[in-house]
Amino acid sequence: MTLDEALKIIGEGRQIVNETVIPKTFRQDPNSTYRNGYHWLFRYERDLARQLEPWLKTYRYELIGEKGILAEALSNAFYHGHRKDPKLPIDVRIYQGQKGIVIRIHDCGTGFNVKKIHDYFRRGKIYFHSAGNGFRSMADSKRFGVFYNTIGNSFHMVYLFDQNWPATIQIITQ
Repeated sequence: MTLDEALKIIGEGRQIVNETVIPKTFRQDPNSTYRNGYHWLFRYERDLARQLEPWLKTYRYELIGEKGILAEALSNAFYHGHRKDPKLPIDVRIYQGQKGIVIRIHDCGTGFNVKKIHDYFRRGKIYFHSAGNGFRSMADSKRFGVFYNTIGNSFHMVYLFDQNWPATIQIITQ
C-alpha cells in the first residue's frame, strides 16, 4: 500500500495537520513519567490526541501512552531514525477523508528493513518477547491499518470511521 492508495481508501482526503516536531523545542513537563530525553513525547502525543479527539477519543489509550501505536511510532522516529538527536525534525501529517483518516510520521533517518523485521516478527523471533512493542501493538490492532514506506522512515496509520481494519504491517510497494 502507498500513501496515495490509503488516501483513496479514505475518500478525497485533505490534509488537516502538517507539523514539524523538533524535540529540543519542548519544555520539560513536571507531570511527565517518561524517561529522560523523552519529555517532548509526553507533551506532543497529548497535543496530537487533542487534535484527533473528534475521531479517536474512544481509542486514545491504544494510540498514546505506554505501548500506544502513535507513541511508539514517534518514539521509534526519535530513537531509531534520529539516534536521539533532539535537533532533528519529525514530520507529522494527518489527512481526513469522508471514510476515515490517515496519519503519517516521517523521520529523516536512513530507515530500516521493514520486510526483514516483519518476517522476524511473524516467525516469533526472541527479540519480540522483550522489545518490539511498536510492531506488536500495531499488529495486534483490530481498528488500525499500519504500513511503512520501502525504506522504513515513514510510518502510516489508517483509521476507517465505520469499520475495523484487518490490521497488518505492510510494505509500501512503489
